[in-house]
Amino acid sequence: MKKLFIISSKSGRSYDEKFERELLKYFDKDEIKVTKKACDTVKFAQDFRDKGGEILYIRGGDGALSEVASVLCGSGTALGLIPGGTGNDFSKNFSYHNFKLENIFAYEISPIDLIEVNGKICINVTSLGFDTNVLKYTYQLLKNKKASGKLAYLYGVLKSVINLENLDLKISCLDEKNEEVNLSGSFLISALCNGSYYGNGFNPSPRGKIDDGILNLILAEKMGPLRIASLFTSYRKGKHLGKSGVREILTRSGKISSDREFLYNIDGEIYSGREIKYKILEKKLKWIYFKGVKK
Repeated sequence: MKKLFIISSKSGRSYDEKFERELLKYFDKDEIKVTKKACDTVKFAQDFRDKGGEILYIRGGDGALSEVASVLCGSGTALGLIPGGTGNDFSKNFSYHNFKLENIFAYEISPIDLIEVNGKICINVTSLGFDTNVLKYTYQLLKNKKASGKLAYLYGVLKSVINLENLDLKISCLDEKNEEVNLSGSFLISALCNGSYYGNGFNPSPRGKIDDGILNLILAEKMGPLRIASLFTSYRKGKHLGKSGVREILTRSGKISSDREFLYNIDGEIYSGREIKYKILEKKLKWIYFKGVKK
């Protein structure tokens, strides 16, 4: 069986040489690739896929995971994740508490869903509005190396509250019964979720499942700073559904648009545009469930 282990050296705070030494107990040296440039993750995954590789593991964060998922979408190569980033939000869909590296070859493979967003692949969450502005300000501070990840994210939240922006949106989508839903309004947050977690542990989609063929579109209506403060804790803990001003739509495909350009992010990568076209890609990624790692 052809296998490859990619270590993303850009994920987390620093490269873990001890982990690589431990990995050599289970993999030959030529079965381990360590990224050195931004494009290496994609290149390694593409080369392995094109050579008929069967099992690909990655140790990295959400960004590296998203890149590899994009490459492996619809292929015969299965993907397994060892969390190694800062936020590790996608890994929160599982319990890694009992995972041991010695059990890396004890697994089951089962397909999970992906999202296609404006022609790009998303494994976790695509969102627009307040949370994307938080990312924008967070990335700006991290780029200047003026704060750690958690402090930079807190700065991003505060900056977004001070520069509060609600988006006027038109939403047209098919729900879980393939019935058309149309609505418009001013929204603080619009989060299209395959996974349940994003933004360093926030839980926008507590009922989301990565293999049910359904996306959870979470909408928070226009609100001011005081209401944001009251919603903040419940949104982080996944207890916001049912609260005033919050709506969940179960959807398979659709379009979110505005009369003016807005920022949105796909698995944390920021883009801009006036519309988002999306659809569920059912069972398009073969996923490796390790022994001891539960849904």
